[in-house]
Amino acid sequence: MAGDPRGLAAALGSAGSRLIASLRWLLARLLAPLRTGDGPNKFRLSSVETHTTTIDGDTGWPYRPPATLRCPECGSGILQPDSREDIDCPTCSVTLPPERFTDLELLALTCPICRTRMQHGRRHPETFEVPEWATCHNCQYHWEFKHFY
Repeated sequence: MAGDPRGLAAALGSAGSRLIASLRWLLARLLAPLRTGDGPNKFRLSSVETHTTTIDGDTGWPYRPPATLRCPECGSGILQPDSREDIDCPTCSVTLPPERFTDLELLALTCPICRTRMQHGRRHPETFEVPEWATCHNCQYHWEFKHFY
């Protein structure tokens, strides 16, 4: 009878039944977020600046998603996985420092979570020559260019 909660509740009376019911309810509430479902992974936490309807995110140029740029010499796509890395064309001999990012045509930003193409844009085209936001509609990752107004 010690392992049976109903037997324990019966031994404690109606107050015990309420206590056991309350403990079950509390345990269910505590465990509910840990259960997996069919939806997306809700445990990735995005930074405060990107808390919109997205699940995960980053802010700041150092955390910019991988970019594909058009080579100024041969026109092929150059993948720049990190905003601080040199821009090296895999087809020809062009190697540019990361500061030359704005001189090249941005072809795409790639989601660092699911590797799909991201929608991106600029909010202040007269002020910044780089993308200021990017959103992945596949996994709900969002990136924001952090700047001060």
